[in-house]
Amino acid sequence: MLRRTATLSLSLVFVWVSSSRSDERGAQLIERYLNQSARKDAVLKMLVDYQEPEKEQAHLEFTWMRKIKNGLASHLLRMEAPPSEKGKLLLVRERPDGGTDYIAYRPNSALKKKVRINGARNYKYKGLRISVQELIGGELHKYDHQYKGSQTIEGVSCQLVESHLLDRFKDDSNYPRTLIYLRDDNGMPLKWDLFGNSNRLEKTIRAEELKQIEGVWTLTKVRVDDLKKNSQLELTLKEVHYHPDLKDQIFTEQYLKQNSS
Repeated sequence: MLRRTATLSLSLVFVWVSSSRSDERGAQLIERYLNQSARKDAVLKMLVDYQEPEKEQAHLEFTWMRKIKNGLASHLLRMEAPPSEKGKLLLVRERPDGGTDYIAYRPNSALKKKVRINGARNYKYKGLRISVQELIGGELHKYDHQYKGSQTIEGVSCQLVESHLLDRFKDDSNYPRTLIYLRDDNGMPLKWDLFGNSNRLEKTIRAEELKQIEGVWTLTKVRVDDLKKNSQLELTLKEVHYHPDLKDQIFTEQYLKQNSS
């Protein structure tokens, strides 16, 4: 039975890190976070609220199933609300070499046509346009990580890691450089700055609440501020259950074909 909590758990990042150009300290800090939080099998019920000036507020609900096995991180997102989005399925499979497959199926199609998400891989609904990278994880395995020293953010002592997108993944993200502030006390992210192709700060992700649930450190509320659009996105956890018995067949294209409705 899914354990309920008042707010969200968003694992900002998942799976294994490629550290071909990472320094040892930077890679260790990222590994600490991933091992204690993001590399956990889980089922999460998520809420998304998006507000942009002079536009109608957008609200989404989805179930996120995550399984880590033999170096492969598999994620299945199933949209639950609103009715126009209900039944959409998105499968994300991250391989140990850093490559990622994105496959989406749309409901209400007699052909059950498969749609591969290319380029920026954005999910669009009304005024909301958010990349899968932001929605379920920063895909840190696509970056190298360099330690930049200690900083205090909002009264919290943190270690700063600067991450640069590896050349082979330059077309896989809108954010070639990021800064991640990891808390000293538990290794979890406090703030994450995303820089665009012009090297200007475009988005800031803030961890607004943190809890330990079923023995796992969990970010329980996250806010994304888009500086270009002056918009705000809030992700909130409705329910979470760690270490579920998720069958391998759930994370296959055949499952998507049979269940996108």
